[in-house]
Amino acid sequence: MIKLCRSALLFSVGLAVLGATVASACTAAGTPVEATRVPSAPAAAPVNAWDELVRAAQQEGTLNIYGSEIAPAVAPIREAFRQKFGITIEAVFGRPPEVLAKITAERRAGLYLADVGHLGETTQIKDVKPLGVTVPLSGLLVSPEVTNPERWMRGRLPFVDEDNHVLVFMAMATPGIMVNTDVVKESDIASFLDIVKPQWKGKIVLSDPRVSGPAPNQMANMVRVYGRERAIELFKQLAALDPMITRDVRLLTEWVARGKYPVSYGASPTAYGEFKNAGAPIRFAAVKEPTYFTGGPGNISVFSNNPHPKATQLYINWILGKEGSTIWSKSTGYPSGRADVSKEGMDPSFVPRGDETFPDLETLDLRLEIRNIAAEIFRGS
Repeated sequence: MIKLCRSALLFSVGLAVLGATVASACTAAGTPVEATRVPSAPAAAPVNAWDELVRAAQQEGTLNIYGSEIAPAVAPIREAFRQKFGITIEAVFGRPPEVLAKITAERRAGLYLADVGHLGETTQIKDVKPLGVTVPLSGLLVSPEVTNPERWMRGRLPFVDEDNHVLVFMAMATPGIMVNTDVVKESDIASFLDIVKPQWKGKIVLSDPRVSGPAPNQMANMVRVYGRERAIELFKQLAALDPMITRDVRLLTEWVARGKYPVSYGASPTAYGEFKNAGAPIRFAAVKEPTYFTGGPGNISVFSNNPHPKATQLYINWILGKEGSTIWSKSTGYPSGRADVSKEGMDPSFVPRGDETFPDLETLDLRLEIRNIAAEIFRGS
């Protein structure tokens, strides 16, 4: 092969020398020489940025998601993403304190394993972001159907913080009081004020308000409704009823479904949907107070130094788009924050009415304060 290439090279050089000699002779004789016309190469096709992102993400092949209460969404999201892009999703999920502890331990050990976070907005803003382990999302959003503010319910991209580390892509109105319909009549509880009545002593199960989760979020909402002093007094009345306190929101829902505790405060909408769909005699009480607006685990953040940056960017543009958001919404029962994702078939308790408090930084500060207040009120529980 080497000899063949050398021969071809020598032959090419010989032709070039011969051509130059003939041209020189013709020029010398005064005969004009026709310039050789070399056809120009066709213009390169324009590079499609989305296709390039897909190819780069497929080369990475994997995406690692850390989340709380995302179990119902994991299987359908994983399968849809794999079928569409050929990329595997690995998911780590648990209660917010557990996921936070895992992230903290990994970073202290110099391990960079997490790509995307699906955690509650309070956990992401008040617990995870201060660790300095997340990055702004705005520079990663490239899909026009994501960056167009008209596609979102509030007419803008629903970032929680000013520097755009956390985006709320689900939009659930969150009722706080779940009851067993075999035990509690609709007329029994029409307000938060009704669950602090003496008749419910020993019959309430409470999501732990001392850690991030539904209960402190609901309590923060009560502060907005009734004022700080009155709300704290109501929390003390609730504590005097000896509620059972748990951090296991699924167990909380099961207890209400079985009638062990016919009333709960701070229930998880995700766990509620699982039991309700199975025919459990439970419902959220239609109370007069305004509810609060949450994405639950339908919030998104991106971790710094993540192992799969291209797969991460592809995923966040897909999950925030209509297709990904529709799958997430249907699998979890959370209404989407996108204006173009149907809310048909959703539990009406969860569909925003328009008077909900958006989880802005002021609201999150209040939720954090409530956790500290609850730690005093429910001390020893």
